[in-house]
Amino acid sequence: MIRSCLLALALVVAAARGAEARAEKTLAYPRDQAWAAAVRFLVVDEHVKVTDKDGDAGYVVFELKDDGKTWRGSLELVAIDQDGRKAVRFVVQLADRPSWLEVEMLARLERKLHAELGSPTPAPAKKKDDAPPKEGAPPPGKDAPPAKEPPPKDDGGPPISPTP
Repeated sequence: MIRSCLLALALVVAAARGAEARAEKTLAYPRDQAWAAAVRFLVVDEHVKVTDKDGDAGYVVFELKDDGKTWRGSLELVAIDQDGRKAVRFVVQLADRPSWLEVEMLARLERKLHAELGSPTPAPAKKKDDAPPKEGAPPPGKDAPPAKEPPPKDDGGPPISPTP
């Protein structure tokens, strides 16, 4: 009895998650150029019917025909700062479709953006201060123990007295 209830609850939770499915990808392209390329991608490459779009808000609502049925979908572009550079988060949602279709659509969009706009902007080089600490180094903010001076080399000359 308890096992049946748990199974039923798991199925309900899984079904609820499927309704909220979405895939996202963040790429370092200028938002305005990415917007134009993304809309072209949907209309020309994916052959969807755009039912609503707003370039300022950064969304496109569309209809996708597949398996003789029409499915609702959306693409959202969100401008963000990532690693000190401008980037765009692309979010695709396809209602009542498997999530792998959204992931595949984003992969095709990424290839389209690369073909039209080139490689994404590379991340800026890390500053020396941002480098991870070397092994054995004290954690940031902790004073390092005083460095030990190596013993003087004996070169056969007069003895060297240590400094007071």
